[in-house]
Amino acid sequence: MNPTGFVDLAILTLTHPAQAARRLLDMRPGREILWLAFFLAVVLNGLVQLGIDHLIPVPNGESAPPPTPVFLGLVRSAGAMLLSVGAFLFVGRLLGGRATFDDILTLTIWLQYLQIAAMLITLVITIVLPFLMLMFLLATAIISLYVTLHFLNEAHQFGSLAKSFGVIVLSALIAVPFVLALTPGGPV
Repeated sequence: MNPTGFVDLAILTLTHPAQAARRLLDMRPGREILWLAFFLAVVLNGLVQLGIDHLIPVPNGESAPPPTPVFLGLVRSAGAMLLSVGAFLFVGRLLGGRATFDDILTLTIWLQYLQIAAMLITLVITIVLPFLMLMFLLATAIISLYVTLHFLNEAHQFGSLAKSFGVIVLSALIAVPFVLALTPGGPV
């Protein structure tokens, strides 16, 4: 796939996420490609996060939080992605879904690449027009939820966005305790 194909797929994902999910699932990349794409997403996510940590100005009178070691950030990112894939697969199957691990991994990786692009845009917006940052983050979260609902619906072949929403909610209930346990200085 060439760069134009990626842009077209990104636009399709935002405008018709169910159709984009079907196209992604029809690609059936090999396991090696999936894992390579997974680790590339983890590294790119880490680089963007590092940029955000170093380029976003700290408001006057507040101290900057200590930077997270890069390796720890990469491990957390990989763990969170794998945890979400596992939870989406497990809960979806409990609700009658038919997705495979590769299906969920494929869609999660693509969504991660789109979120990395959104984080880059957020970084630029925050530097140029900081007052728009919260609005852009909210819009990104809403669009991400919309796309994820359609992706899960297509992967599990539910035929119901309500079931997909149930997968997201139940997966969050499963994943949140693990994420909190892995977060140093967290409430657990």
